[in-house]
Amino acid sequence: MTTRAQPPAGNPGMLHMNLSYSGDAMRSSVSWCRTRASDEDSLNNRQHKHTVHELHYVCEGALRFDFSSAFPDVTCQAGEYIFIPAGIAHTIEDLAGFTKKLVIGFEIHSRSAAINETFNEVRAPMALRETPTFHALADALMLKSQATNVISSVSIACIVHTLLLELVDSVGENKKTQIKRLKQSEDSYRVNQIVTFITENVFNNITIGDVADALGLGVRQTSRVVQRLFGCSVNQLIVQTRLKEICALLTDSKYSIADIAEIAGFATPYSFSRHFSHYTGVTPSAYRKNYEIHRP
Repeated sequence: MTTRAQPPAGNPGMLHMNLSYSGDAMRSSVSWCRTRASDEDSLNNRQHKHTVHELHYVCEGALRFDFSSAFPDVTCQAGEYIFIPAGIAHTIEDLAGFTKKLVIGFEIHSRSAAINETFNEVRAPMALRETPTFHALADALMLKSQATNVISSVSIACIVHTLLLELVDSVGENKKTQIKRLKQSEDSYRVNQIVTFITENVFNNITIGDVADALGLGVRQTSRVVQRLFGCSVNQLIVQTRLKEICALLTDSKYSIADIAEIAGFATPYSFSRHFSHYTGVTPSAYRKNYEIHRP
């Protein structure tokens, strides 16, 4: 660990430093670690940017970060923090009657892909909710930042280093959650896409090739997608959907068995009855009669 401390600026809540802390995963260089409260100093800042990364943790109140047209505005409430990569211009507005925050300026050097993706390769501000560990470390930093001695400064560098590693973990979990939600969203879209196409074309003798074309996928990929989402083959799904639509028609008394056979694409009512009985165990007439008996 390399330590190079500068004298504090006189305000016990404002510790200026130039400290480095090295661990197995990364080396963190802390340029400043400050606790600021709106009853002591205005937290509003005109547009500015830094040559180092900055992290703002709001422990009380609320702050809005304006990035002009470069990125959407971000509002951080108590218990939330924002990471602003180096070089991004921003304006800060205090939104509460009383706001207290911890702000850290730092640089990160690491060979870890996950750490570099979190800090040095990100090109946009990133806001997250605190974890219990992050909260405890931030509390310790706010207490330590009131001190003015070099020993406390060294311990601050160590705590900041640990807090930044916790941020990496939080970002990783957040990405996993986002990926899961995206996957769920994509799955929901695929399910709707498949069900809609098959339902609308179920009496047109469609094949797996037709379904694949509608999805814009290959036949093998379509087969894998349907198996994963529905637990059956494409042909089984077509048959199931076809039977479901036939059953719906059978519950409507305005259609005769012969009408339904024609709608469903069968050459004769007899071939329709054989097909329906094969998959359901009852004839179309028996199904309709049973429905009428049990209709509420």
